[in-house]
Amino acid sequence: MILVILTSKRDNLVMETLNRIGGVTLKNIQKKILLITTGGTIASKKDRQTGQIHSGVISGFSLASLIPSWKDFSCEVHDLFQLPSGHLTMSNLRKVSQIIDQAFKEEKCTGVVLTHGTDTLEETAYFLDLILQNNGPVVLTGSQLPPEEIASDALRNLQDSLQVAISEESKDKGVVVVFNGKIYAAAEVIKIHTSNLDAFGAPGWGPIGYLDEKEVVYKRVVNNHVKLALGNMDKESKVYIIKFALGMDGCLIDMALKSGADGLVLEGFGRGQIPPEAVGQVKEAVNHGIPVVLTSRCYEGTVRGVYDYKGSAAQLERLGVILGNDLPGQKARIKLMLALNNQMSITEIKNLF
Repeated sequence: MILVILTSKRDNLVMETLNRIGGVTLKNIQKKILLITTGGTIASKKDRQTGQIHSGVISGFSLASLIPSWKDFSCEVHDLFQLPSGHLTMSNLRKVSQIIDQAFKEEKCTGVVLTHGTDTLEETAYFLDLILQNNGPVVLTGSQLPPEEIASDALRNLQDSLQVAISEESKDKGVVVVFNGKIYAAAEVIKIHTSNLDAFGAPGWGPIGYLDEKEVVYKRVVNNHVKLALGNMDKESKVYIIKFALGMDGCLIDMALKSGADGLVLEGFGRGQIPPEAVGQVKEAVNHGIPVVLTSRCYEGTVRGVYDYKGSAAQLERLGVILGNDLPGQKARIKLMLALNNQMSITEIKNLF
């Protein structure tokens, strides 16, 4: 773990001059940013012989120094992990949250930028949005191409994220994701494209803001910021996601129960339907006291009991299944894991969702 402090090298005379004229650069320097790097494509290099990308090999200092305007910021760089985001664990996320929380408590920074692989970025963003109790700006970003690639989005996304993190307008907005000039709420954002530079979106919602050059513009606010404690950190709650498709039965639920599942998230069709052949296993899970949360595999809309037949959301809810509202499965899983870590009852979990 490497810790590097980046600050402007302007002398006192220049600083005083900037102060007299109200320079933007001085304003940026006075706002200290904590840049936490965790690896991912944004910190990657391509092997010239194989064409394969090596994730997380660029240090945070090297990455930050590629931005022409980095000297305009007072920026502390914390190289935390050098991992593809698919290798991160809940333990890693807890570590990130603790570092951010401590930094704000000790007033070491006014904003945080976290660089991250794009594959699981939305899950980390949502986890932090649920956990962090402070009101300081926390911005996640990454890239689809390594920094050295032609037309790479890495440096622009990092530059934009620094601008969002120092903006007065970013306070009390919760955790946000900045990508391709747009600002997304952590609860709404998902990765929508495997390779396109416009990789993130918020289906049904859209971005909450955008960047116009260096101006940070917010168009709306997300107010429903649920907050949870980290809970018991000694035991990792085991929650599986099961996605249903035409003609499936409940064998995957059986396997999850035999593997010691603490909770289940089901991705059903449309409003939350599942095949009738799986209802028996769902009932078994509920009867064993295991919380089962129902979501939809659709990108937009909520699950709701509008149909009345075997496998419908209405029937599942009567059996004791918890409706996951409009959360996608991967975020419902994060929420359920934290609820279990806090030893919430089934009733409390239902109210949480």
